[in-house]
Amino acid sequence: MASPNKDSLFGSKKQASLVKASQLDSTVKEIIASEQAGRERKTARLRELRLEKEASQPAPEPKVKTKRKAVKGGE
Repeated sequence: MASPNKDSLFGSKKQASLVKASQLDSTVKEIIASEQAGRERKTARLRELRLEKEASQPAPEPKVKTKRKAVKGGE
């Protein structure tokens, strides 16, 4: 057995902080992944609704532009 010292008896604070950091990192990654999946589901649902709405509506008729008469030499 190794001789007792501060790190072997009480643990290293560096290791504890690294463990906490890795736990936090993995938790954040899980939250971000779940939010992204939710956004993708919502986007797909809204896209389908928009396409259904566009398919049910008749195509808008193009607007006919009227030609304006040019004013020549104005007094």
